[in-house]
Amino acid sequence: MHMVIVCSKCGQLLLAKNTQKTRRCPHCEARLVLEKVKKVAHAKSASEASSLIRALKRKRADSPNL
Repeated sequence: MHMVIVCSKCGQLLLAKNTQKTRRCPHCEARLVLEKVKKVAHAKSASEASSLIRALKRKRADSPNL
């Protein structure tokens, strides 16, 4: 399983495995503890999670208040 998370420092959407405990944001280099970050979606595969990230980014672009 994979999940889509939000970086608590820069707000970018990231992909992480459910088995990971931490993740480093490639955008701002922040070290994220996955049990404390905001999780916005879950997916069965990395490709499904990537598709979710693309869709969420398009939605953010259309609605800047999100």
